[in-house]
Amino acid sequence: MKKLTALLLTLLTACLLVTGCGGTAQNTPESTSDAASTSGYGHADKCIIIVLDGFSSRYLDQLGSDSELARLAEAGTSCAAMESTYPTHTCTNHATIMTGVGAADHGIVGNDRLGDDGKTMVKNVEAEFIQVPTLFEIAKEAGKKTAMVSGKNNEVTLLSAGLDVGVSNKRPLDYLPDPPEIEDTNDNEEYFPYNMDLADWVFDSLWTVLEKEDPDLTVVNIQSTDYIGHRYGPESEEMAQCLKAVDTQLGKLYDKMDEAGMLDTTAVLITADHGMTPTDKAIWLDKLCRLEFPGAGAVYDGRNGYIWLQGEDKQAVIDYFTEVEGVKEVFERDSDKARELNVDFADGPDLFLEAEAGYMFLPEPVIKYYRGQHGSQDDSDRIIPLIGFGAGLPEGAAFEASDLRCIAPMVCQLMGLEMGDFDLAAPAISEK
Repeated sequence: MKKLTALLLTLLTACLLVTGCGGTAQNTPESTSDAASTSGYGHADKCIIIVLDGFSSRYLDQLGSDSELARLAEAGTSCAAMESTYPTHTCTNHATIMTGVGAADHGIVGNDRLGDDGKTMVKNVEAEFIQVPTLFEIAKEAGKKTAMVSGKNNEVTLLSAGLDVGVSNKRPLDYLPDPPEIEDTNDNEEYFPYNMDLADWVFDSLWTVLEKEDPDLTVVNIQSTDYIGHRYGPESEEMAQCLKAVDTQLGKLYDKMDEAGMLDTTAVLITADHGMTPTDKAIWLDKLCRLEFPGAGAVYDGRNGYIWLQGEDKQAVIDYFTEVEGVKEVFERDSDKARELNVDFADGPDLFLEAEAGYMFLPEPVIKYYRGQHGSQDDSDRIIPLIGFGAGLPEGAAFEASDLRCIAPMVCQLMGLEMGDFDLAAPAISEK
């Protein structure tokens, strides 16, 4: 990871001093018995969680010390060394944010799973797939009103349990302006402005929902940082423009909330679900499986591939894919590695495959539409920021380095909600 700006480097140093930050936080779960005594937090009547989809911590350096995010970090509490959980994908980590547990416990292992027919890929987006209560359900049980505004309709579907107000471009409310539309998602000239406009629509819709619905707990997904990173690459000029636009919108949101007095009662948490790595080479996983192991079921998922053996010889499959160009690692569901990464899910794949940097598990014909991918254990996919400001969060302070399982206990800590059966406590707060 590149050297961060002076401000964020200071905050990161504070994180390291608090935790000794080294190994992955997700591999050292703490007892939730410490959650209620976590120091540094005040009270917030309401909370907003903003997920910048696909936003790596290295983007902070790209935006610079005069960015709005740097201003918001200084106005609140932050850490640039947070981690997403494995696999580093949208559905997995939105579920992790909302449940306080990892993939093996909440049941969302990746963005896709194998269908009941043993061959078809299906999206991991049905609410019943989540096997533990979410923050929305905890808040609802406490009599709180919940809302979600998202540039990805799938995430609203996934988190629909306990949700009072769900908004996406596929399900706008009557009082919201019509969302932007796109005729050809394969047209790059159309794709870029569409996603920029959609992100603006999400921010505008969020403000309207806050004013009209007055929810207590709100979750937001900003899709543009993910979709533009996928299509054009995380180091592209298009991505640079997207980052600046989102940064500007976050600054405007802060100013509007401050002027309206909302920050006196509302805590805002800005984080990401994963990062992004440049990619330009394909591993056609399902085709290789059909040719070599026709009984197996394969799912491709960015820099991850998943195989259900379904009678095929396990060692033969491992030996074959270990030798495939671009495959970095193959490990079994019941291995120490799977337990370490918390993906030893009983109904999950038998084998996990991870691609080297520059490679992705996708059919060869579609790689022209992908110049960025994620899912791996690499820092580029894993290391993300957390910036919090408003009610209950001190100014100019630092969160200890942790992973996304800490968000749910943090929200409960701030709002005074009953703690769920979380893996971690809310991260401690220290002076920078």
